[in-house]
Amino acid sequence: MAKASNHPAVTQAQAPERLDDHIFFGMRLDEQQTAFRDAIWDDSKRIVFSNSRSGTGKTTIAVATALLLCQYRRYDSIVYVMHSVGDAQGFLPGTISEKSSVWFEGLYQAIYAANEMPEKIISTESMAGRKDGTAYVTAITDSYLRGSNIGACERTVLIVDEAQNYDEHSLRKVLTRANEGTKAIVIGHDGQIDLKDKSDSAFVRCMDHFSAKNDSRVAFCPLTKNYRGFISSVADEPWDENQGFWVSHPVDTAITLV
Repeated sequence: MAKASNHPAVTQAQAPERLDDHIFFGMRLDEQQTAFRDAIWDDSKRIVFSNSRSGTGKTTIAVATALLLCQYRRYDSIVYVMHSVGDAQGFLPGTISEKSSVWFEGLYQAIYAANEMPEKIISTESMAGRKDGTAYVTAITDSYLRGSNIGACERTVLIVDEAQNYDEHSLRKVLTRANEGTKAIVIGHDGQIDLKDKSDSAFVRCMDHFSAKNDSRVAFCPLTKNYRGFISSVADEPWDENQGFWVSHPVDTAITLV
């Protein structure tokens, strides 16, 4: 895993108890997004779930808050995990980082949004960031996690992204790697399951399992407002809501050539 951050700007003693008045990378958050950010920042929360629609900012807020936790030295490193749907990585050329990089576009964009450079803070086999000690983010798919210990030797923020695409075996494999030094953020959208059999998704069942513990160390922070705009918002709605439209509203598809 990546080593601890050497971010020079702040110390753990300077970390605010709350982020109410924090600039937070210049991001303007709505009430739900603020609650999600604050749950991640809260020391008493060990695992934070967000089952949220597309375009709600769940990945950006999760990554940005995790970066801030490391920059204030409250945590040492970040492990960002995606599930490689289809488990086809072994057939791709290159190193582990090169095989996995296709899954991490959301992480890269979130890091840019937090005014950081992915090539500086993400650890890879060949990056300069490993040599100068600035890399503190490990991006990996769950295929390579077997036998790992997350948060055993350092305080680690574990981000499990696109959690709706994990079956029970895969999600258990990731979360059972977490030691006491880990804060977990599990994010996804149960309306966008990419598995061939959608019933294989363990995301909702995992949330139900943790919810049944009635433990204050568990937080649930759904986000509902899509900020990407009209196309994304409508595309994310259930597509059977307007069933029968084309029957009751016939459209003339004839083409007239001039």
